[in-house]
Amino acid sequence: MRVADAPGPGHTRIRSAIRKPLRRTIARLTRLTAPSTGVALRILTYHRVNDRHPHDRLTVSRSEFVAQMKELRATRTVIPLEDALAGLRGEGPLGERRVAITFDDGYRDNFHCALPILGEFGFPATFFVATGFIGTPSTFDRYRGCCEEDGMLDWAQVAEMHAHGHAIGGHGRDHLELAGLPAREAQEEIEGSRHDIEAGTGTRATLFCYPRGSETPGVRALVAGAGFVAACTVRPGSNSAGADLFGLRRTEISGDDDLADFRLKLDGAFDGWHRLVQRARAWTRA
Repeated sequence: MRVADAPGPGHTRIRSAIRKPLRRTIARLTRLTAPSTGVALRILTYHRVNDRHPHDRLTVSRSEFVAQMKELRATRTVIPLEDALAGLRGEGPLGERRVAITFDDGYRDNFHCALPILGEFGFPATFFVATGFIGTPSTFDRYRGCCEEDGMLDWAQVAEMHAHGHAIGGHGRDHLELAGLPAREAQEEIEGSRHDIEAGTGTRATLFCYPRGSETPGVRALVAGAGFVAACTVRPGSNSAGADLFGLRRTEISGDDDLADFRLKLDGAFDGWHRLVQRARAWTRA
């Protein structure tokens, strides 16, 4: 079935056919001209892994995800995001070619599809969950009215993922853009997500991810005040020693990527393209 409130498959295929060559050209040029960033942590952003939405940008197929994990096993060292924080603070070596894996939102296929594959490779991940959706019939507007399988995790699944060694991070309760909320409402979203995770898993969450990347210095202060020790943005790039722990940069992995794209993204070649896209989106919203 077609993803609800997303462009139809035909439109998406046409748009993707136009966009892919352009972004790959920019990525290759960026890799040739960009200076080396040295030792840095690259944090990968995923949302979904399944075979039901081949034209959904947020969905990576099982086969592509397996191929990407094989590439990481061959060329990188995958570490828990929290384990990298000491190096980012400058309190120890950060290490070379380090990668952390994150998932946003809390979709059910994170448990049924991504979790077994991560287990096969022995890779840890951080799952940022919008706690107001966990264990409810609701899902995100993008998938509402589409498929029963497009629902969200329940708390038993979240607890089992944590028991398998994966971190559960806050992503707000209702996935609201925090920068546009009054301070009290933003605080309730942030602190509420942490309380929900503690109640659902018995463990205090230490990592946060700003829903839709919406944040300000004031929002960052609220996240720190709620007891989180680091937070992820949607800003592209890698993270070197001395990075702002409440402004961690990430690299989105999407359904548009083939293995060549994935390798380019690991090298930072798509960072320039992602900045260009984000600036264009910000300009159109202004």
